[in-house]
Amino acid sequence: MIELYLIFLPAVFAALIALSRKPVVIKILLAVAALLHLAGVIMLFNRLQEDAAALLPGWLEADFPGMIVVCIASALFCAVAIYTLFWLPASRKFEIQYPTMSSHALCSVMCLFLSTMSLTAFAANFGLLWVAVEATTLASAPLIAFRRSRAALEAMWKYLVICSVGIGLALLGTFMLGAAARFSSQGFTDLSFRSFISIKEYLDPQYFKAAFLFCLAGYGLKMGLAPFHVWLPDAYSESPAPVSVLLSGALVNCSFLAIVRVTAAVPEKLQSFCSEYLIGLGILSLFVAACFIIRQKDFKRMLAYSSVEHMGLMAIFWGLQMTDAALLHMIGHSACKMILFFMAGNIFLVYGTKEYRYISGMFSTMPLAACIWLGGMLFICGVPPSPLFTTEIMLIQKAGGVLGLLILLPLFVIFCGMTRTALEMTMGPAGEVPRKEAVPAGLRLSIIPAFLAFIPLAAGIYLIFQL
Repeated sequence: MIELYLIFLPAVFAALIALSRKPVVIKILLAVAALLHLAGVIMLFNRLQEDAAALLPGWLEADFPGMIVVCIASALFCAVAIYTLFWLPASRKFEIQYPTMSSHALCSVMCLFLSTMSLTAFAANFGLLWVAVEATTLASAPLIAFRRSRAALEAMWKYLVICSVGIGLALLGTFMLGAAARFSSQGFTDLSFRSFISIKEYLDPQYFKAAFLFCLAGYGLKMGLAPFHVWLPDAYSESPAPVSVLLSGALVNCSFLAIVRVTAAVPEKLQSFCSEYLIGLGILSLFVAACFIIRQKDFKRMLAYSSVEHMGLMAIFWGLQMTDAALLHMIGHSACKMILFFMAGNIFLVYGTKEYRYISGMFSTMPLAACIWLGGMLFICGVPPSPLFTTEIMLIQKAGGVLGLLILLPLFVIFCGMTRTALEMTMGPAGEVPRKEAVPAGLRLSIIPAFLAFIPLAAGIYLIFQL
């Protein structure tokens, strides 16, 4: 019952917000929706520990990976809702270059987006999973074009078209999964995860190989794995700060969960085949991210390529069967990216540009923002006490010699590129601030990520002592 509550609650609030036109009512509804959803997630997590029966076996079920994904999505949405309440008025006042989406439309679609992500987390059937992932695309696309600029509209259509190609590949992979079951010695079964896991050793290997490759390409495209990542930099760069947080911290996790569901049904004799592709795409993602970050001038696009890097790391984790470390890395990445994209939105609000070469001396003009921005950059690069430091150390230890070197080399290049950008933006004499009147608003908005920064800090310190 709680699964249905978490899926339909945001959809109901989306309808209520869409019908409302009063700003105060919209803000209250958004905050209530976020808090009620988070409360439901906590209740479901407690129920899951008691091993309660699923509401709709084979269709909607809650398991540990799905709960991690929905917990992250709900927690991020709660933070985004609070941030949006204060960011929207400041955005309307200082970002006036382009017409923007109305407040009720933005908040309504955000709630609908949360509903589709919840459905993805609880889907227990490959067919329903495909529908849910496609729904996240349709629900999130309008958010990218919040600012009605030509670049934002282009990013939205690019996202829609490319992700539609990916979801088409995933659909073909789903058909191949059905064929692998049909031509198995056990005969055709339904598309539920449990059924596939129960007969996975009898699945037709050739059909399953094709199914895995199509699903990896399709869901990997939505996840942001190289070379399927081409939509991601534009979408992250043109989205407003709250939307960027949801895309980078929650949406990509849903796509990764879809790959996790497919790998759970891999026959033992095909484990090495599937692991090689996961590790290969993961390494490619690291090198692609390193090449683009080191020469990137747009700091939001730089954060987007950082997501490509971390999606690659998660693929390597899963390829090496480090499941717990992969989920832990996913949590750490989402927390750090939440802070960084909030700060990126604050910086853009004050400076009116996403090119870091026009920003300098933030320690003089926005000292709190500069501290959080620099600290967030170090954390996302895995500098201790970041929680990502622990997971990356675990990965290097597991990977060994050659693979460990292939991971460390791009990570070092990425560290150099991101810290150079952060230092140039924060250090030195104070540069020109185009929107001086927006500085107080930017500082006030920085209080939210400053408070949230204690979460990864405390988690990172705890994990270091557990090594």
